[in-house]
Amino acid sequence: MKKFLPLILAGFSILIFVGLILKHEHHLANSQSIFVELAPVDPRSILQGDYMALNYELHFEGDAEADRGEEGGLADKKIAALEKRIQDQTHLLSYVQLDDQHRVIQTSLDENLLKTHQGTSARLLLKNPSNRLANLYPAASSFLFAEGLEPCYRNAKYAEIKVKDNGQALLANLVDQNLRALNCESQKDWVQGG
Repeated sequence: MKKFLPLILAGFSILIFVGLILKHEHHLANSQSIFVELAPVDPRSILQGDYMALNYELHFEGDAEADRGEEGGLADKKIAALEKRIQDQTHLLSYVQLDDQHRVIQTSLDENLLKTHQGTSARLLLKNPSNRLANLYPAASSFLFAEGLEPCYRNAKYAEIKVKDNGQALLANLVDQNLRALNCESQKDWVQGG
């Protein structure tokens, strides 16, 4: 029996790994695509050449007024209330309003957004690494790519996120301003190594 234990453990590990792959492939194939605008990225991350930090423009209620610099106004109060609400929660269920191309135009933690915009809204699970509204993100906080593809990925304007009905999200792709895939990998000559 001791002889076969390593083989049994290896087989079990492979089954778990294949199961996870199939689960994610099913999620990608059977979920809704939504597009989240990307905020300017940290230039230091992209200079390293193989990964890009992703910052998402989730357009929370009150963000527009805060961007205009109305300190102490309604926007600041809304943002402060939202930041208090998200304290010490690792994941948050949010509700996003979508335009006709499935781009996120507004995000709320209030389920009423889903009810008032039936058909043009979706649930989206956000990760909360630092208890700050500006740092909430769906799916992934960075995107890995092959060395040498940085000029192509600089053109990314939106993240395509595959979302299940319950809000679980996976990053599927980075796309341009017309919501077309960048297809950066096809620009790399893999056979010649560069």
